[in-house]
Amino acid sequence: MKKIFVTLLLIIVTLKTEAQSSVFNVIDSLLLKGNYQKALILLNEQQPKTIEVFDKMATIYQTIGNFNKAITYYEKAIKLEDNEEIKVKLGIACNAAGLSSKAILIYEEIIEKDTSNLLVANSLGKLYLAKNNHENAEQLFRFLKRKDTLNPNYPYQLAVAFSKQNKLFEMGQSYLDAYNLDTLHIKSIYELANFFDELRMRDSTMLFIDKGLKIDSTNINFIQLKANELYSTKDFKQAIKYLTKLDSLNFISVNTYEMFGMCYYNLKNFNRAETNFKNALKLERDNPKILYRLGTLYYELKDYKLAKLYLMQSVMYGKGDLDRQYFLSGVIEKEENNLKVALNFFNDSFKNNFNNYKALYELATTSDSYFKDKKIALKHYQKYLERFESKDLAMTVYAINRVKEIKKQFFIEGEIVD
Repeated sequence: MKKIFVTLLLIIVTLKTEAQSSVFNVIDSLLLKGNYQKALILLNEQQPKTIEVFDKMATIYQTIGNFNKAITYYEKAIKLEDNEEIKVKLGIACNAAGLSSKAILIYEEIIEKDTSNLLVANSLGKLYLAKNNHENAEQLFRFLKRKDTLNPNYPYQLAVAFSKQNKLFEMGQSYLDAYNLDTLHIKSIYELANFFDELRMRDSTMLFIDKGLKIDSTNINFIQLKANELYSTKDFKQAIKYLTKLDSLNFISVNTYEMFGMCYYNLKNFNRAETNFKNALKLERDNPKILYRLGTLYYELKDYKLAKLYLMQSVMYGKGDLDRQYFLSGVIEKEENNLKVALNFFNDSFKNNFNNYKALYELATTSDSYFKDKKIALKHYQKYLERFESKDLAMTVYAINRVKEIKKQFFIEGEIVD
């Protein structure tokens, strides 16, 4: 009798398993056509609710972006069986739902029991980086690097962890490690270009920029770096070539238009410079830097009215140091012989930046021209010599001579001044 009962039980289990497999086949065919709701209805009708049913329902909800529902059904599946594969899926769902702290706890639990799961360890390391837990990220990627010495992504992520801790040289070496494992690892090549640029090692910077462009000639990041490097070395014609490439790729930004404009400005092509600066203003109407560029351009063109208008707007919208705007405004007013106004601008320029030696020099020379009382100019000349004697030879020689002349004149008049 007992044998008959066991046999019947096995038959029932087999039939139920076959029936469920048949239903899963139907569900899979529905999913291939995107009929997610019909598939969920069929799964919801399934009895009993097995781990496979809950897993399938959770996966569907994850596919359609309902991450909270996915979490619910993954958790139901785990209650039936402590399954590592489903825990991994639960971690992914939690992370996708913005529950990164919960995902970290899940991944940590998995790694504690199974250190061989490198995919989970990698995901956990990235989450540590996202949560600014840089020390733990560093330890984890060091571990991964030892476990799989041929995977370039591990030294790359380790370099990211180093960069978050301002470990500059460890970061650079780790990016190099990633590159040495895979010379086509584009992310490492890009970071190495930036790394050597920060160290001002131009040859190495250009080497990695060119490597990146050889792999992907339309890569916007590398084209930008190339244009920046060429601009910084005053190779304006070549910089324009790469800026034009960015334009052809429909990459538009205030910085790109500004660099375009500055290249043409330095090449004395003022019409094209004006066009690009104004294109930048179309993107950001109140950008004080671009407004200053236009003020400078119109000063070069001797259109002082427009120059003053743009400089005034640059001051209006600007924050922080405005010494350049005030200084150029002072120069224009001085050239128009409005010395009192010019003095105010030079004074404002120096107050905004006490290292602006040109502003102090102009304050001295303009005071010398405007005030009858030469003690005012003398004070400014002496201050200039005290602080900036080594900055500009011509300015310094003039200041020294004027100090001597002013003191001599006061001596002739019977007064000794310090």
